[in-house]
Amino acid sequence: MRLSMRTARGPVVVVFYSPSGEDVAYFKELAALEDEINMAAASVVGIGRGEPGAARDFVQETGMKSYVLYDYAGVATREYGLLEKSKEHGEQTRPAAFIIDSDHKVVHAWVGERPKAEELLAKVSELTGLPKPAEEEAEDGAEKPVKAKTADKAGEDKGEAGGAGEREKPSPEEREKRRAERRAARAQESGDAEGKPDGSPEGEPAKGE
Repeated sequence: MRLSMRTARGPVVVVFYSPSGEDVAYFKELAALEDEINMAAASVVGIGRGEPGAARDFVQETGMKSYVLYDYAGVATREYGLLEKSKEHGEQTRPAAFIIDSDHKVVHAWVGERPKAEELLAKVSELTGLPKPAEEEAEDGAEKPVKAKTADKAGEDKGEAGGAGEREKPSPEEREKRRAERRAARAQESGDAEGKPDGSPEGEPAKGE
């Protein structure tokens, strides 16, 4: 499988493994967040040295749904500079993880150790901006119910105010004119229309009261 087959869809998390107990535990944690990584528009590829049967057993033990590849000849492991030899254990694969973007560039790398699965997910989300935080999703969807409600209201009020859906609000000049008319009427009723100053706030007592 070529890396370009996966990066065409988004970033790829490449994690090297050995079919040992420690790596099985790590990939179980990774499998638990696999769906969330996919929701962040990324995918996971596991690469380990061994035979096909060992790779199948590894998949069953970890519960991984993504690609888990076997690098029987160690070609990919050497290309990534992860193959090391020791007199005691012979050839071994150094633990490592990489995040590779759609341009085939390594944007994050961990060699000799692997980050927690949560950190890999966080790095992918930073790269893609997905999934969106709950606040942003709420903001994106907030207008839809409001618009629907406005449309329903307009349907109920159709025929009022020329079919506009809402009564036309009076202009500031019209509101001031109405206030002046009400003040004049109250002043006339109290018998002190001349004593009340023009433009006094609505509800202010007239002079002499």
